[in-house]
Amino acid sequence: MPEKKKEEESNYFSYFKKLYESWEKSTSQALDVWLKSPLFTNSMERAVEKSIEFKNYIQDTMERNLRLRYVPIKNDSDRVAISLDKINQKLNQLEEKIKSLETTPSSGKQKKQTRPKKARRKKIHE
Repeated sequence: MPEKKKEEESNYFSYFKKLYESWEKSTSQALDVWLKSPLFTNSMERAVEKSIEFKNYIQDTMERNLRLRYVPIKNDSDRVAISLDKINQKLNQLEEKIKSLETTPSSGKQKKQTRPKKARRKKIHE
């Protein structure tokens, strides 16, 4: 009796397996036909174009709003970063020049650095 039950179960599962395979095959064929149809490709092209237009519209709107609120946008921060890099390079060059001037021996005695004298106030006697 247990053998009969196993056989019935195997027939039962094989029926659903065949059903699933036929559904998968028919769905695959229908999908192939649909994806290759001009209606689908034209619709998808229009959808992609419209989504790109919408993305650009949102970006433009955001930039305008940020400008009106005086919030820096990406381009502003990029320009500031570039300017800072240039200033840093110039500063490094100047530091190197100063170091090279300090290390080169000068002819004769080195001049002692003196502070400028402070102007003295005249005392006014009454």
